[in-house]
Amino acid sequence: MSELKRSKRYFTSLEQLPNELFIEIFAFLNGVDIVYAFAQLNTRFQSLLIQYVNTFDFKSINKSKFHYVLQHHDIHQWRSLRLSEDDETPGQIRLFCQLYPPHQYISQLQSLCALNMTPNYAREFLCQLVSFDHLVSLEIGNICGENIRPFQLPSLKQLIVTACKHTAWMRVNKHIRTS
Repeated sequence: MSELKRSKRYFTSLEQLPNELFIEIFAFLNGVDIVYAFAQLNTRFQSLLIQYVNTFDFKSINKSKFHYVLQHHDIHQWRSLRLSEDDETPGQIRLFCQLYPPHQYISQLQSLCALNMTPNYAREFLCQLVSFDHLVSLEIGNICGENIRPFQLPSLKQLIVTACKHTAWMRVNKHIRTS
């Protein structure tokens, strides 16, 4: 037997690995990276992505990768989302909400993190959260609540807010853990 044929016998194709192994690997990675790496390879991987990838952290993700993931994954399957408007991702939260109005597309979220929202947009964004019936964890970073009206999230169990001194809009129920 030739050396080439003998060596081919010992190599395992990525596609021959069991689904359970991919599911285990996915648990350790950000959904953004998983979708970027595995989307459009074949129907098997596409099915695994839709079923098992539901946590997306867009903090510090460039715009082309951001758009790629939004185009290649069913947003209705998402359970956890982190958006940020920092130096690397200016306008990300507003762009996301323009493409996918939160009350229509991501009200199924259980965990949401929105960092560095502009003061003008924060009020508009937070008003949309009232339709998030499943939201258990909410993190809002660097916000000024001067013009934000109070709202309620009945399922909320954890609230993390970095804010200015204007926090009257936060009515915290006793069952919520705050940080």
